[in-house]
Amino acid sequence: MSGRLSRMAVRGLVAVIALASAGALAACGSGSGGDTTIRFVWWGNQDRANATKAAVQKFMEKNPGIKVDTEYAAYDAYFQKLSTQVAGGAAPDLIQLDRATLGEYEHRHALAELDSYLGKQLATASVPPALLAGGKIDGRQYAIPGGQTTQMLAYDPDAFAKAGVSAPAAGQGWTWQQFGDAMARIGATGTAGTTDFGWAIDWFEVWLHQNGKKLYTDDGKVGFTAADLEQFWNLTGGLRQRGAATAPAATTKMDGSMQNSGMVTKKSASEINYDSSLTAYLSSFGPGVKAASLPSDGAESGMAAMPPVTFAVTQRSAHKDAAVKLLDFLTNDPDAGRILGTTRGLPPNTQTRDAVCGAAQGGDKAVCDYEKSVAGRIGSATGLWPSGSAAVKRDFQRTYDDVIFGRVGVADGAARVVQSAQQSLSQ
Repeated sequence: MSGRLSRMAVRGLVAVIALASAGALAACGSGSGGDTTIRFVWWGNQDRANATKAAVQKFMEKNPGIKVDTEYAAYDAYFQKLSTQVAGGAAPDLIQLDRATLGEYEHRHALAELDSYLGKQLATASVPPALLAGGKIDGRQYAIPGGQTTQMLAYDPDAFAKAGVSAPAAGQGWTWQQFGDAMARIGATGTAGTTDFGWAIDWFEVWLHQNGKKLYTDDGKVGFTAADLEQFWNLTGGLRQRGAATAPAATTKMDGSMQNSGMVTKKSASEINYDSSLTAYLSSFGPGVKAASLPSDGAESGMAAMPPVTFAVTQRSAHKDAAVKLLDFLTNDPDAGRILGTTRGLPPNTQTRDAVCGAAQGGDKAVCDYEKSVAGRIGSATGLWPSGSAAVKRDFQRTYDDVIFGRVGVADGAARVVQSAQQSLSQ
């Protein structure tokens, strides 16, 4: 998943407003021999980096007049650097964003509209409209989905078997009580059943949808109450008290990376995440990792099909046409689809998706099989998060740290999150 957004990163985002008065600076230059040089940056784990760099290499082979310089980093470091570069007028040409940051960058006029390219240099006919909508703001296309993902519980089947616990069969669900009891049984063996998921506003959003509520309203306001969040954090607190969820020392390290994952570091036997991270679990934890659907007490699973990330061309790019050409390649080229596989979830292009899943093995097959098994239980995309949501995401996790370490009570912490969110969304 996207991970936590630090205070420094959010401050950097605010600085992007300097774009309004900044002079037009070239985001990239020209390489030797008249080649156009563009910069493409993203965040992610090593499996995503390896696949992306290989896809870019294939693009350059097919487009010898364009040179692509690439960079990647962990989530926090990525946005700290990106926000500084954008604010200084030296933005990369093609960037990776998520729901918490797309609105921020568009709001500060950092992104180029892509509508004039659609159906021409940038084909989107084979990208599902509901997925494509994940890159639209006020009816305009600012980004293209990098894939399709949904929520999952990644788990270690050996640890489950050791405790005599079984995850639900493919496509089947379980209640929160059944989940809690199973995680407590695993916890009794010496390893927490699951990583405490109260830290991430993403998983709170799933729980809200299960209860017929929203994280944000359609007009970009706070869609939940302090009582809602208090109930959710009491759920996770109960798991922690039973030894079913990780201790605070492990939970506070969570940032979406595999190196700090409670499951990968053997602090837990399972972890809620997006299935676009399943290949990373398989390469970091081991080939035995499985995926199961999330618990729910009703017919609504709360899970949704959505872009794990989107790609956007920056407004100050001096080579927008070349950046769009790379974006079209990543979205539609069969070779790109084969190389990238499911490192950002299912390919966004449905024709490529069918080809990739039809020949999938290993991690790619695991993602394809999981999405197929839960297809009947996942809803449509939950929509963009409004400008200000990056700060809400940060404050949510920061406050949960205070809750789990006993620095603030659950009720007071929940009230603080709502008040802070109202302020962040009104700016």
